[in-house]
Amino acid sequence: MSGDAGKPVQGRRGRRAADATPVNVRLSRAALELFSRKGFDATGIREIGAHAGVSTSMLYHYLSSKDEALSDLVLEGLSRHGQALQDACGIVDRPEERLAALIGVQVIIPIKHPQMGQLLQQELHARDWSDHPSISRQRARTNRLWTDVLARGQAEGVFTFGSASLARIALMRSTTLVTQWYQADGALGLETVAAQFADLALGTVRAHRDGRPLRFDDLQAPSITRLVEVVEKAHRDVWW
Repeated sequence: MSGDAGKPVQGRRGRRAADATPVNVRLSRAALELFSRKGFDATGIREIGAHAGVSTSMLYHYLSSKDEALSDLVLEGLSRHGQALQDACGIVDRPEERLAALIGVQVIIPIKHPQMGQLLQQELHARDWSDHPSISRQRARTNRLWTDVLARGQAEGVFTFGSASLARIALMRSTTLVTQWYQADGALGLETVAAQFADLALGTVRAHRDGRPLRFDDLQAPSITRLVEVVEKAHRDVWW
């Protein structure tokens, strides 16, 4: 990965929010809350304005359509997610460690940022984003990161599976329902959930070294605590 792959990408409203304009921030937060809770189709643009406390005349000055609101939110969320995934891979070396880092981040982000996690879960795969080049490029970078880790593990004889693309899809999709069942005050805490998902990921690719299966507890790195730090760094200045 090269070029701007390591830099968070923001949409048009994301740049306005960076100018510390309160109206833009309120509209962004309202759109995220409504889209994640009710869904895009059930939310109207005037409802976003009303929820943000913005008059109709001012609303259209800052936001042309709810499609614009959605695409900007998806781009911001996906970019932060991609940054965290890339940074997590950068703190470890072996393919099994990088796979554990990727799946850990996939679990930690929606737990730490449930509204954005819910939005991406609902909308990212529900529509065709091919007419949004920035979103398409970010998705391609993320997919390539996963594929590279899986291909390296297979090449080194650490992972055993058939199709890399099928393994990637299965692993990435395995965490998509976290926002629907995880409870902060539940019996399973974040560290336990992330560690068990890492175990499942290693089992999915039949990870092994020296003739024995690899478990998450066998890895020297990454720790879930370190992955939480990576996620928090990638999301340090977000407005949501």
